[in-house]
Amino acid sequence: MIGAQLFSPGLTVRPAPAGGTGATVQGGRETKVRETAREFEATFLAMVLKEMRQSLEEGLFPGDSGDVHGGLFDLYLGRHLADGGGVGL
Repeated sequence: MIGAQLFSPGLTVRPAPAGGTGATVQGGRETKVRETAREFEATFLAMVLKEMRQSLEEGLFPGDSGDVHGGLFDLYLGRHLADGGGVGL
């Protein structure tokens, strides 16, 4: 059997078929795997946005010394980008 069994019996990740793209997930937890991947991508995008925003000299939100607005902006924009199809992670 080609593939690797992850964490629970019945969940198998198989390599992409010839000519196909991406691995396939089989088992009862396919939606959980997809949701976890979407959350990972949203978190990753939020971290990238934070680093990009901090590279600005003045910042996006002048007067926000605690960076609360910027952090929320990164979080929600990262989630929005991931829910809209993501960037292919």
